[in-house]
Amino acid sequence: MLITTNGESTERTYFDALKREPWISAKVAVAVERGSPTDLVRGTGRRQRDNDYDEAWAVCDVDHYPPEEASAEAQRSGVRLAWSNPCFEVWLLLHLCHHAGYVENAKKARDLLRKHLPHWDKTLLDFDSFRSGVTDACRRAARLDPPPAGNPSTSVGELVAALQR
Repeated sequence: MLITTNGESTERTYFDALKREPWISAKVAVAVERGSPTDLVRGTGRRQRDNDYDEAWAVCDVDHYPPEEASAEAQRSGVRLAWSNPCFEVWLLLHLCHHAGYVENAKKARDLLRKHLPHWDKTLLDFDSFRSGVTDACRRAARLDPPPAGNPSTSVGELVAALQR
């Protein structure tokens, strides 16, 4: 399985650690593709074709991007999307608590994370802070409105489920 993200530190570090968990059954490659969600999906599709991955996921933040173009490109190319609205930090927050209130932007998500992890720094993610909450995050994410429209929302739990098949 291929997982790509346009997050060069937080997401990559998270998935590089997650793939080493003993309960993950898939063989996983994690890569970074710079650019918009649409650029990410295109790059993911290209990597999947070039390397013959059985399954490919693009992990995208909604941020300020309209999701329709990336969603359409993913459908055309067969790439699965794991959206987070507004950002991946929503997924991380769900490891620590249930949060269903609107999250304005990545800065606000960071502030919410710091209520639980006072020294939170997205460039220094410590997977140990999140390891025990993965199952809780999946359950909590499923209770939110669906992404990419819902805020907050994330479908990273679907990717975690795929890693266990």
